[in-house]
Amino acid sequence: MARRTITPFLLGLLLSFGLSVNVFAREEMGCDGRYLTLINPVRGRNLWLDNSLKPLENQYKAIAERNFSATWLLQYDALTDKEIISFVKEHFSSNQEVGLFLEISPDLAGSARVIYPPLTPWFKPQAVFLSGYSQSERRKLIDTVFKKFSEVFDKYPVSVGAWWIDSYSLEYMEKKYDIKTVLIVADQQTTDNYGVWGQWWGIPYYPSFANVLVPAQNIKDKLDVVVLQWAQRDITKADGSGASFSNNSLQANDYTERGLNTSYFMQLANRYLDCQLPIGQITVGLETGIESIKAFQEYQNQVDALAKEKNIQDLTMAEFSDRYRHLYPSNPEKIVLKDDTSEWVLTLQGRENRYLKEKIIYQNNLAFTDYFVPDKFDFLDRKLPISGTRDSLLIPYLVLLAFLLGLMLYRKERLVRYYWCITFFILVSFLTTFLIYRKFGRTVYFGPVLENVTLIQFSLALLSYVLFIPALKYLSRGVKNLSLLAMCLPLSYGLDFIISVLRYTQLHGEYYLGFAWDSLRFIGLKISPKSLAVVNQDFPSLIAGSLLKFDFSSIWENQIVSFVVYPLAHIIVGMVIYFFLSKLSKKLRWLALIILFIFLCFYIYHTVTLNPRVVY
Repeated sequence: MARRTITPFLLGLLLSFGLSVNVFAREEMGCDGRYLTLINPVRGRNLWLDNSLKPLENQYKAIAERNFSATWLLQYDALTDKEIISFVKEHFSSNQEVGLFLEISPDLAGSARVIYPPLTPWFKPQAVFLSGYSQSERRKLIDTVFKKFSEVFDKYPVSVGAWWIDSYSLEYMEKKYDIKTVLIVADQQTTDNYGVWGQWWGIPYYPSFANVLVPAQNIKDKLDVVVLQWAQRDITKADGSGASFSNNSLQANDYTERGLNTSYFMQLANRYLDCQLPIGQITVGLETGIESIKAFQEYQNQVDALAKEKNIQDLTMAEFSDRYRHLYPSNPEKIVLKDDTSEWVLTLQGRENRYLKEKIIYQNNLAFTDYFVPDKFDFLDRKLPISGTRDSLLIPYLVLLAFLLGLMLYRKERLVRYYWCITFFILVSFLTTFLIYRKFGRTVYFGPVLENVTLIQFSLALLSYVLFIPALKYLSRGVKNLSLLAMCLPLSYGLDFIISVLRYTQLHGEYYLGFAWDSLRFIGLKISPKSLAVVNQDFPSLIAGSLLKFDFSSIWENQIVSFVVYPLAHIIVGMVIYFFLSKLSKKLRWLALIILFIFLCFYIYHTVTLNPRVVY
């Protein structure tokens, strides 16, 4: 394959004409090489149209015969396929990179102890993308697939991809596993139930921490991962809804469906490789075993045409990321991508195409809601611009003031010995309210949804202190051990942890009653008319997800229940606990208190590690 070189003679000739500055300036602008990144996603063979290894063998042969470097992104199911792994290890040359294709499968979900959406087609966004799962589930899924990769290849991957990867997952992988580059789908309005819109049009960039579609405006806001795009689109003809628009792309299977051929591919490729751009890069590839079955011949035509081109450097995803970092510690200030009809002006502040009447202003610190909560919808809607609120910290000065005022009141009323238990009770009673925070233009709720959050937090704490004063004075006249009762009030929340893990179901005339060890594991009793048995087993996702359990979210959806009924119920439960403990011997009482305290600690840990419930 031809590569750009500058011989000493030619360099001397250029120097003699005083052109050295331009030569090296163009080299630093990326024109020392136009960049080809061959990327081939490899899913599990249960999704291939041809379940033999032939699609993988043919695709690799087409690349190897032309001595191209390439990146192969393996899905979890491919990592567990011994034949695929054996072929990769035995046949791939040293210029081939292996990374991860982060689509979620039932097998990956099971290994990660995560419930896979039952009765959901594999390609639906709520099933196949990380954004369909809670933050804690995403961490489990990512850790599981990275661990599997390291077991197979003795290292972690630095390149990952999927048609959509949310910013929370991307940030987690960058921090924990030091990934360098990510592949997501290029802009498309509605294709395949996926709508992604607003990033730089087909051009690589560093994303902001808040939003993978927004190029970072400075190093401080930069997530240190280079974004590449799958199926870079036609500069003018891909701005509408549906495949008839998005199929105008570099993908062989796309443009051949439009009746176009390799000459269209090269014409579009050269637009992206234009040396007038700060950096020229194209992504070329096929989904192995799926698209490659029907479009393989055109894929061969593509690599044949590219092999004949001059001044193209073929780099893996990781190599391109290194090259991009060398050229640009931060994103370029401006890029103009054009064809004969229109042009995209791409800047750090936004993007614009006047011919298409398209203009988007970037908000560098505003996230999609899927950063915080799972997206359970059938359509992936990730389109810029989006609306949000300006970030502001919820500094708990008023809450701290409420606790201080409470202490002063209790000292004045000579009730300070009960202050700490009452404070603890207030904290655990309204813990989900105290956990509310703001980030990336969003307000994140774990319990009830509120406005004027800080004022409500202050009012709840102070009012609770005030209400407890007459109650404690009244009880002190008739309760023998008021200190024990005060201890029992916060300890009553330990029972909530037990309630949260209780599970029940009926299967084939048998009753199951017990506890959830995790999302899939059930430990308890199986009760039938003729037998009673202990059960310790994993349930399939369909059953595990349908086990009856107490829904705490129903509490948070009603503010009266959250702020009045819920605490009052625990006061009553605390009094019942006190009644039983007062009947026990001192040793048994302390043992019971220790057990309740342990359950309370579990409850607090469970609550402070909750996934966000609602985000606005």
